[in-house]
Amino acid sequence: TNDVEMEHIERIGKRMAHRMPAFADAKLVRSWTGPYDIPPDWNPVIGPVPELEGVHVAVGFSGHGFKLAPTIGESLAQQILGTNPRVPIDMYDMTRFETGKTLNGAYGIGTFA
Repeated sequence: TNDVEMEHIERIGKRMAHRMPAFADAKLVRSWTGPYDIPPDWNPVIGPVPELEGVHVAVGFSGHGFKLAPTIGESLAQQILGTNPRVPIDMYDMTRFETGKTLNGAYGIGTFA
């Protein structure tokens, strides 16, 4: 379910008010939820989908896609056009999961993106 329980919101509100007293009188006006996508190695998947000719993806940014979109979009477009992307993206290919070449940095999972 995508519903956030009111008890959770109240619990978070109390913690916020403890740190920032001005939040003690704050009221919830509206809220929303959405998917939070995280690949197994916590790094995005960028590039062609081998089983679907002409389909390319840029997914799995775990909430960071918006700020990275301009550069990722440019690099993916360059890859599609057959030129070397200004920012290399080959390491984010989805076949890394099949080949066992997942991205695991020196500082733990998710440190490449």
